Amino acid sequence: MSHELTVLVADDNTDLLETFALILERRGFLVETAANGLSAIDKCQKRRFDVALMDIVMPGINGVEAYRKIKEMHPGVVIILMTGYSDEALLKSARDEGAHYILHKPVKIDQVIELIHKAAGHQSILLVDDDADINETLDPSLRNNRSHHVR
Repeated sequence: MSHELTVLVADDNTDLLETFALILERRGFLVETAANGLSAIDKCQKRRFDVALMDIVMPGINGVEAYRKIKEMHPGVVIILMTGYSDEALLKSARDEGAHYILHKPVKIDQVIELIHKAAGHQSILLVDDDADINETLDPSLRNNRSHHVR
């Protein structure tokens, strides 16, 4: 039996955080949010996520530092880092630490969703709803998204 993918989104930009959470939830992911690196670490202490989508530059503990601590707790978690800045030292540090993906903002949500699926592995999706309109709306979208991952 497959499970819904759990995604942690961490970003100090609350508008971006809320938008990503809304879109990802509508795409069927279980999403939690964190407004900074410390909050992301705290949430990872309480729960294991399949994927973490994390801003690099945040107040307090930056995304790379949070990445290190989360990887210590959950070595298998895949972390996708995002940045709107070109701090080469921080980006190099993230790459050296083994970051799976580093995206430059503004990011395209379809690219993020594709990376989440790629990072977490291919999961089967069972769409069940008693509302035929919802099924008709979501089915083509899910099939199109899935086709990007067929090898």
